[in-house]
Amino acid sequence: MVDNAAVNSTVQRLAEFVRPTVFGDFNVISYNVTGSFAFALTRGEFPQDDLLVRIQSPCLFGESFGVNSCDCAAQLTKALHVGSQEPAFLLIYLSYQEGRGLGLAQKITAIETEVKQHVDMVEAFHLLGFPLDLREYQAAAEILKKLNRKCSIRLMTNNPKKVAGLEEHGIQITSRVPLLIDPPNDACQRYLASKKHKMGHILPNIE
Repeated sequence: MVDNAAVNSTVQRLAEFVRPTVFGDFNVISYNVTGSFAFALTRGEFPQDDLLVRIQSPCLFGESFGVNSCDCAAQLTKALHVGSQEPAFLLIYLSYQEGRGLGLAQKITAIETEVKQHVDMVEAFHLLGFPLDLREYQAAAEILKKLNRKCSIRLMTNNPKKVAGLEEHGIQITSRVPLLIDPPNDACQRYLASKKHKMGHILPNIE
């Protein structure tokens, strides 16, 4: 009998290995997502109810170059640190969703517009006619179902749309766990204020 769920899946497992990190050892599972890559970093035994989960999209400038006008790298670091203290933890890294799913080339154009026009991130996207968020969570939901089956999760996010996006694909979320970062500079403060007031992120630490 053909497994239709497997045939229709957008996610195919590629490899699995353990890697040491500054937060301890993590099991790394790599996936092909229709020609792109996603990664699951895991600790502990699965499946289990109320598993702590973080879904992370990439930020080249923050994660690789140390740019701190956004909170992307700080969120990734904090998520891994918090997760390393949990009996079980899963971080799903969607490497193909740079720039809120817009792509790196468009993100670079948006950053240039933001800097030269002295506007915030949302205004830059609007000026360029770019959609503000094209991220999808079907692949993340598939990975969750593969690893944690039908068990519930606690989702580490400040973004209610991420909660809704996973729930649309059948993921049971029992609670939203805040992932708050204190802005290190004025540029990051403006970035987080834009997230809060124009994108609906829940950031009680930001004016």
